[in-house]
Amino acid sequence: MTQQVPSDDSGDIDTDAIPADILQGVVIPPRPAVLADLQSELRKDDPDQRRIARLAMADVALTAALLKAVNSAAFSVSRRIESVDQALSMLGLKRVVAIITAIVLRRYVKTDSPNLTRFWDVAAKRSYAVSKLARKVGGVDVDAAQVFGLFCDVGIPILMQRFPDYPATLKLCDQEDLLPFTEIERRIHGTDHAFIGSLMAKSWGIAPAVTQAIRYSHDPMVFQDPKVPVASIRLIAFNLVAELAIQRYNGLHVSKEWNKAGDGAIGALMFSEEDLEEWIEELTDAYAQGLD
Repeated sequence: MTQQVPSDDSGDIDTDAIPADILQGVVIPPRPAVLADLQSELRKDDPDQRRIARLAMADVALTAALLKAVNSAAFSVSRRIESVDQALSMLGLKRVVAIITAIVLRRYVKTDSPNLTRFWDVAAKRSYAVSKLARKVGGVDVDAAQVFGLFCDVGIPILMQRFPDYPATLKLCDQEDLLPFTEIERRIHGTDHAFIGSLMAKSWGIAPAVTQAIRYSHDPMVFQDPKVPVASIRLIAFNLVAELAIQRYNGLHVSKEWNKAGDGAIGALMFSEEDLEEWIEELTDAYAQGLD
């Protein structure tokens, strides 16, 4: 039986005042101790690179995953990196902590549902695209952009665990032409993955601009909201470009998310149609070459 989207005659739902019974059972993974320690060191006026290296090397699996990541095609390093110290020297403290954040995120967020088989693949492509746009277009910290790309949809697997019928909701969201993705989620479940994802990002010590970008990532009206920081707006715009590129790469020439908010993204980035197409071509070429 097809699931129906309930009507909402009361106007917008205040997602900052979600009833406790709805959030009951929503399990947000706690911030790993290693990430808390790294972030604490990074916030110091003079971070100790040796301490950051020791924290990373204390976990053998983390060290191995870090070295594999920094030597991947996504980073295009000039020579192979053999140690955490080399990674810190060549990429910088913030970049390495961003990579570690991505690694521990994969550890702590369960995506073993058949409905989430492509979750990390899409997250990696998004993170690559958003960080590349941040590097070349500017206006956003590149490392924050990388983290945003990975955290953007992290609320989806969390809600998948909370609501047995959530996969059916995802299908409705993917098929919807007009209503925002998160509006359908709220009508059915009383909350949405962007809100849950922003809660997790905040609890994990992620930068406020990233947290807000996650919160409003599916709101087409965000581009007209002066209260949302410019950095968050740019991240959301970059994400829409990434979404369009991923869809094109998968052979789909229609992106419903782009149709809902693409004009706002182009305006925020001051892109021409030619600029957009050049970026889509560059990103799809990168996806075709592989990011691992």
